[in-house]
Amino acid sequence: MRKFNKEKFCQDLKRIRMNTSQELLAKEIAVNRSTLSLLENGKQVPSLEVFNRICDIGNLHPEEYFFEEQADELLYLMGKMDEEDKENVEDLMERVKIKEKYFILSKRCEEYEHF
Repeated sequence: MRKFNKEKFCQDLKRIRMNTSQELLAKEIAVNRSTLSLLENGKQVPSLEVFNRICDIGNLHPEEYFFEEQADELLYLMGKMDEEDKENVEDLMERVKIKEKYFILSKRCEEYEHF
């Protein structure tokens, strides 16, 4: 599956704007200034229309922003499992994600306690 490289896009968009105000570039690509800000900060992905306009203005190649995502080995394995086993693995993966979130949260709490 191909994914959009949002980080590269954000960096290049900021580079395109360089000494121009957000207001001027936003007008040039026909979006609101606030939309441009969201795009620059990676909080929004551009529509295909806006993406193409930005690539044209910046003389960028659209294919540079897409990459092939490496599939997780576990997903390959899941294709060979029974449905019940797949459900058990998915449940386990969800529990691991939740545990990771709590771990990160606990580390943040420890950092705040030191202040």
